[in-house]
Amino acid sequence: MALPAQAQDSPFDDKVAVITGSSYGLGRELALLGAAEGMKLVLVDRRPAPSQELAEQIRSQGGEAIVVEVDLADADQRPRVIDQAMEAFGRIDYLFNNAGYSYLATLEQMDIEQAKDMFEVNYWAYADLAQRVIPIMRKQGGGTILNVSSILGMSAAPPGLGHYAGNKHALHGLFQSAAQELKADNIKVFIAAPAGMRTMISQHSVGPLANPENDRAADWEDPAIAARDIFDNIQRDKVIFNPGYIGRQ
Repeated sequence: MALPAQAQDSPFDDKVAVITGSSYGLGRELALLGAAEGMKLVLVDRRPAPSQELAEQIRSQGGEAIVVEVDLADADQRPRVIDQAMEAFGRIDYLFNNAGYSYLATLEQMDIEQAKDMFEVNYWAYADLAQRVIPIMRKQGGGTILNVSSILGMSAAPPGLGHYAGNKHALHGLFQSAAQELKADNIKVFIAAPAGMRTMISQHSVGPLANPENDRAADWEDPAIAARDIFDNIQRDKVIFNPGYIGRQ
């Protein structure tokens, strides 16, 4: 697969971007766009094989990319993301907090350990990595932290999706405050809340209501559309936005 054509005079050229959950779905599309925009990429995933293949392709075409294999549910592994990014490139201009999966269960069915594991990946890892890049970005004179949420962080969720929606609502609460806290440091904070996209969310879901054989995302929106909207919106000032078709209605 060929990478998108190199952008001319891109504001992202030569910037360093950390992208979590880069092997599939929206994360992969963000990585493809970042490469096309001339970014130096740090691709992060606990299923790293597709990211490794993409990184090799980027390097073969003259770009720069490394892969960090990390289970973001493990707090002891998370520092490696920032440490290896700094070791490779010496700076971090963009943090794309994107990794996540869904734990599908009603409240009555909840296994608290499984619910906590999802929150580690979908919420605490976002907070942890963001906290770690703040002093780096402040020293550089600025940076951007983009957090991928969901429309379910802005509305009521269907039965069985309450745990997933809960972590998305939590992201909105934390990072709306962080946007205000970091404004004086020229660190921009965003929350992207897309609707359904064609990703591996069904195959990677867990819990009593998960059904990997039923790809509920099969006819959802192409994540490349949301990725392009994200790159457009992080050049603006609106903290919360809806990439993809819901943002264009």
